[in-house]
Amino acid sequence: MDTEHVIETRELTKRFGKHLAVDHLNLQVPRGSVFAFLGKNGAGKTTTIRMLLNLLDRTSGEARVLGMEAVKQSLEIKRRVGFVAEGQVMYDWMNVDEIIWFCKGFYPTWDDACAAEMKHKLELPERTKIRDLSRGQQAKLALLLAMAHRPELLILDEPTTGLDVVVRRNFLEGVIELVQEEGRTVFFSSHIVHEVERVADWVGIIDHGRLVCCAPLDELKTHIRRLTLTGDTLVDLAGRIPNVLAVEQAGRQASVIVRDFSGDTLAAAHALQPARVEVSDLGLEDIFVALVGKPEEA
Repeated sequence: MDTEHVIETRELTKRFGKHLAVDHLNLQVPRGSVFAFLGKNGAGKTTTIRMLLNLLDRTSGEARVLGMEAVKQSLEIKRRVGFVAEGQVMYDWMNVDEIIWFCKGFYPTWDDACAAEMKHKLELPERTKIRDLSRGQQAKLALLLAMAHRPELLILDEPTTGLDVVVRRNFLEGVIELVQEEGRTVFFSSHIVHEVERVADWVGIIDHGRLVCCAPLDELKTHIRRLTLTGDTLVDLAGRIPNVLAVEQAGRQASVIVRDFSGDTLAAAHALQPARVEVSDLGLEDIFVALVGKPEEA
């Protein structure tokens, strides 16, 4: 496994009884990327992350984080990785300053100046009890605690679940701004696909435990396109155009989403002799729906 990837798995697998939660996952996360790990609820995102951090035993396969073996070197990994879990539990009887002081003791690399700057930038009230913070403020505090020891890799597992749309957007954009200032890597899982497109440069999509695709976002949009055909002889499109993911027809018009779009794709469409063929780009949510179905909202 190489040093160009901060996360790398080989045939990583997790079974819960007869249920195959993560199915021989081969994943590579490039260093310095903002990597979105997408999937519907129950797709295997959290299970994968918990195995990467040795919070859950794997059934088989390999996983390395920052070049280190996930089980044998889990303590060192935890020291060098910042982690924010969905609905992260904190000691809610502490106030903001108290929990910052408490967490500082676990990390030799803790940066007081960084913590103070983030507390100011995130507008966290230092003497307010955690139980009295809003959901958005609690998410920001969890981010501060994950980042003040200056981790090389930040892992966020559904960090915006339960937050309203504006807070979710501001939170994610704030994370990217903070981390990218120093060239760190962000790996975050989400099922809220339309928000990911604003911040990610790499995307991995998981469905029923299997990796459906993994590519730079721009490359993904280049390879998966929509063809709109207009004509009177539009039959058996899935059988006559290669790599079709989805077809919708209404009257004389058909919308065809294809994978691995190329000149051969266009030639096959024109061979059907439609009156017109148009090629258009897709947003990430349309790509997600074509690959695995409609995402859930939060």
